[in-house]
Amino acid sequence: MKRSKPLIMSVVAIALLGVATSAYGQDSTTPPPSETPPPPPAQTRSSGGNSISLAGGAGLGIGGTVPLVTEIAGFLPAANVVYDAGEFHVEGILGFRSQPNPGTDRSSAWVFGAGGWYHFHRGASSDFSLGAAIVINYNSAPGGSATLTAIEPGALIRAFVTPNVALFARGGLAILLGDSAPGGGANFYLGSQPTIVAGFTYFFR
Repeated sequence: MKRSKPLIMSVVAIALLGVATSAYGQDSTTPPPSETPPPPPAQTRSSGGNSISLAGGAGLGIGGTVPLVTEIAGFLPAANVVYDAGEFHVEGILGFRSQPNPGTDRSSAWVFGAGGWYHFHRGASSDFSLGAAIVINYNSAPGGSATLTAIEPGALIRAFVTPNVALFARGGLAILLGDSAPGGGANFYLGSQPTIVAGFTYFFR
């Protein structure tokens, strides 16, 4: 009995040592759980002390614009709705005017259109775009009505004065179509927006 007791204790000690060695081996071979690295910070550029994010574009904005043929063919300055997707931006154009005429009915005018601009080059707080706008001007007066269509390919420059406000001007070729165009046929003009009535956009970002 005295000999069996040390034998039993030796067997128990060997068993415990084997269990501990097995557990240690499992812990040492199990790799630690991987951690997902944090996303890189969004690229920003500074404009007048304000940080302008370039990731994803400026988003939705509203403002005002002027067709290139406004002073030539009597087009209206118009409001525009802009969506900036980063690599490009698109815009919708809409303007309206209604006024009385002495002794006759009222006259009215509509201008509506759309444009698209690819951001060819980007500066610290500005960009240079190539694209085009198509604008339709409809005039209704007691003497009749007239419709003019302007196709305006060219270049557009925007300057972000704050992260939410962009001023822009554009120039290029204006092609004026319609029976009521001067001379009754297609007219071609090369010019730019008057600098006094530069366009602007406010972005809700």
